[in-house]
Amino acid sequence: MLDTPISPSRVLSELRQAWAEKPPSLAAIFQAGERLAGLADVAGVQADLPAQRIAVLGAATIDYLSRAIACAVVQEGVFPVIYQAPFGAYVQEALNPASALHGFAPELAVIAPEARDLVEALPLESSAAEVTGAIEAKVAMFGRVWDALAARGCRVVQHLLVPPVEQYRGMAERLAPASPFNQVRSLNDALVAAGRGRVQWVDLERLAAAVGARRFSANRFWHSARLGFDQRFLPDYLPAFRGAWRSACGRGKKVLTLDLDNTLWGGVIGDDGAEGLSLGPGSPEGEAFADWQRCAVLRVADFAAFDCSWNDKVAGWRRISEALNLGLDSIVFADDNPAECALIRRALPEVAVVELGPEPAEFPALLDAGHWFDMADFTAEDFSRTEAYAARAEARAARAQVSETDLDGYLASLAMTGRLYRPTEADIPRLAQLEQKTNQFNLTTRRYSETEIRAFLARDDAVVLAFRLADRFGDHGLTSSLIAVQERESLRIDSWLMSCRIFSRTAEPFILRGLLEIARQRGVRRLVGEYVPTAKNGVVADLYARMGFAAGKHGSAWYRDVDASALAGADTHIVARSS
Repeated sequence: MLDTPISPSRVLSELRQAWAEKPPSLAAIFQAGERLAGLADVAGVQADLPAQRIAVLGAATIDYLSRAIACAVVQEGVFPVIYQAPFGAYVQEALNPASALHGFAPELAVIAPEARDLVEALPLESSAAEVTGAIEAKVAMFGRVWDALAARGCRVVQHLLVPPVEQYRGMAERLAPASPFNQVRSLNDALVAAGRGRVQWVDLERLAAAVGARRFSANRFWHSARLGFDQRFLPDYLPAFRGAWRSACGRGKKVLTLDLDNTLWGGVIGDDGAEGLSLGPGSPEGEAFADWQRCAVLRVADFAAFDCSWNDKVAGWRRISEALNLGLDSIVFADDNPAECALIRRALPEVAVVELGPEPAEFPALLDAGHWFDMADFTAEDFSRTEAYAARAEARAARAQVSETDLDGYLASLAMTGRLYRPTEADIPRLAQLEQKTNQFNLTTRRYSETEIRAFLARDDAVVLAFRLADRFGDHGLTSSLIAVQERESLRIDSWLMSCRIFSRTAEPFILRGLLEIARQRGVRRLVGEYVPTAKNGVVADLYARMGFAAGKHGSAWYRDVDASALAGADTHIVARSS
């Protein structure tokens, strides 16, 4: 009798469940990596399996890295199908359109350059201008690699370089631009600046500093096996890579939820009273809790939602998720109680759990170690996100106080104002962030980088729109974007995104009104919409039907004539503002 073949989906589920409580050891990484590689061919044809095609390219040996990347992606609930580029050939593979890399058609490329290959043998007395010239040439080379991958619809994750530990002339080398240490540091800074909006970074410089740079990238491993770093640190590499992967794939965590007793302060407030809690100066424990509060939350205004009761935490988490209109997979839960952590892992596996343990001085490091909230950059909306979530929660509370039949009255009471406009350069980072992070209100799930958005803005046949919303509870910021392309007498909506902050606010018809006006100005006769269903965007499955579009006979297209007198489906409670 033939053995029943093992299902990749079963392996994915088993590994993810096993690693939820205890992250994989070095031995488990190698064993699971081999197992996953053996199932890659089957995974590639399993239609219902969440899978991703990943190319790993590097200047060093990458077998061990590919195994770790595979395990990291499994921890995120995705099955990895991995291609390894030939040793040291990452530039040639990326720039050659006929290469095996491009034949593989990766959705994500991980680039692992090596500092030892990129440091120029410049005399220490070389000028800053000479060093800058050498660095600019390397940045330009990487830029060509990134562009070649992006042109094929591939996202890029890249390692930052680890500066050398050795400084044979001590402090003097810190003052010499051409020293290897300064070359690597300067190259890292230049790469990050050039890759803004194009690349997500695994900060190996930070990881090496945390575990010990001399141990992390010992020369003996490079000379014996061309290993970029000691394989024993692969378990430490996993969370750093996962942070970059989540950012690249639009799966970043959005909310930190915290227990109170023995988590935000020492003691149990119900038993000890406020005066008996350990918090602030006066004891090592109290100072540690105060430091933790500064790390995690600063003041009451930083809480977007509050659920304080003796009811079970599972119900509380669901209420918080509903109040903020965010999926449970956007939440990170931190608690000192191992039993509570185990409960959430079992009942709500989508929620990421950080078990803090008994020592408050270690809480910041334990949270930081997960790289849960890693971001490539900040936008203005990021700094006002808590206020926006709180404003939305207030609005939902107000909605709960009106009858189901008085929705129009409720929306009118919000006193909403909106602005639909052609975005400026300052808006582009936020637009790219929406492209990468938005999953629910995302009609086609095409994801564009800053560079690609700028390219659309430069095209005469393209329309790029940004939308901002405010109401009486607060300013929600730039929360929607739309990209359309004119094709003869049609204007095709290529990408339409909206933050979950403003669902059900009639922003959709407000934006449609603006797009109809632009279409009329261009002499366009009809709008064409596309809806490509995914596991998460079912919320917009009927959007075009509600907006007065008619379904096409084939495929995912929807059509609507541009008629100056017909605004069916475009009723809105949002009043336009000019700025």
